[in-house]
Amino acid sequence: MSYNDIRISEQLRVLEPAINDFIVRYNASDGPAGGGDRQTVFLFPGGMASRLVRAKTACDPDGPPNQVFAYDEVWVNVLTFLGGARDLKMKKVDANDYRDKRNRIIVADGLVNLFGFTPYLGFTAWCALKGLDYFVFPCDWRRAAYDIGDLFISHFLPRFQQLVRDGCNNADPLERFTLIGHSCGGMIANWALRSEAPIMAGLDNVITVATPFYGYGGQPHRWFEGETYLNGIGGAYKKGIIRAICSFPGCYEWMFLPEETFLAEQAAFLADPDYPLAAYPSVDFTNPAVIADPYNPQTNGAKGRYPSTSSTGFDPVELAGAKALVMFLESPLSQEQASKFWNIRADKGAGRTRHETTWKWVPPTSPTPIRDVSLTSGDGVQPAWTARHVRLDELAAGHVINITSQWADHAFLMNLPVTLQEIAAILGVPFL
Repeated sequence: MSYNDIRISEQLRVLEPAINDFIVRYNASDGPAGGGDRQTVFLFPGGMASRLVRAKTACDPDGPPNQVFAYDEVWVNVLTFLGGARDLKMKKVDANDYRDKRNRIIVADGLVNLFGFTPYLGFTAWCALKGLDYFVFPCDWRRAAYDIGDLFISHFLPRFQQLVRDGCNNADPLERFTLIGHSCGGMIANWALRSEAPIMAGLDNVITVATPFYGYGGQPHRWFEGETYLNGIGGAYKKGIIRAICSFPGCYEWMFLPEETFLAEQAAFLADPDYPLAAYPSVDFTNPAVIADPYNPQTNGAKGRYPSTSSTGFDPVELAGAKALVMFLESPLSQEQASKFWNIRADKGAGRTRHETTWKWVPPTSPTPIRDVSLTSGDGVQPAWTARHVRLDELAAGHVINITSQWADHAFLMNLPVTLQEIAAILGVPFL
């Protein structure tokens, strides 16, 4: 078995206790409140909301296929903020072959939990109250959306289906099911929507909540600045944090949309009745007439847009792969796909969410060449204009849902009563 095969096997093994919990809840439930057919609801958490654990010992890719590991939490605990986040670094051995630092496998295991609270406590409690058969699918958010999506569809779902059938008198949890993706979890849900795998035949709905269909302004900063809360006192760990971030394939997918997508859909962006996008949101610092497309960085003599590969590990090959993926996720929907697709976006008030940026040529990279120059309506992280597929409303009227509330904060949007009310309407269950 390859390293990746062993990692997948370990990921499925680590998730078995959560599947067993699902089976216990399924057998104890009479089904949805208010009656109706049973349906399974899968939640893909947002970026960095899933708990990651790291093997205590190294995996031997040339060793036996039945290697089993014990794990320590690596994301997120006290040590994470004391340089431990650098252990999340990945190494690309070959195309689509990524290994964890020192070959110590990292897998997702539940949600981050601080003092007994998870980012989705309100959502899961509501699902339990409504008798919904829910499962939170934790994601290794370092990895690409297609990587996580393939793990879910090709490996997890068959195992999940068989174990639930075995434990629930042959009841099929995939006879009817819905995918809900929060933030970048919605990118995985979007990818899964486009799957033609037979096991997806029972898919009823795909709901995204605050998902950056067209990127957002936060990611470009990280290539140069790392993460403030991980960089350490005086930036002691900053270089290592940047190197770790540059090794994550998933991070290359979160940037503003390719220029060609904007030009192809410019009229549709401008025609958004609630949150129009009038101009491309990333431009050159010196000459605002020059677009600074993160996926087509270009050069200016000896200067470029990104830090050097030698100093940070920034990978132009990953950038090209991410561009292909985001353009696939932005591509037109079929009528059938649109009929199942719902986009929920939030607005906590104008001037709350960073919007347009300017970008200097580099080097130098310090101070940061990225500057936020405007704010717009959104949830404090994602601008409202990015959080819907630009053509969805044309194909399925009413499937783009706006939530307007001063409490519509990105991180906790899934717990907001108004969000749960909209999800209840889509699922056909009573909210209260």
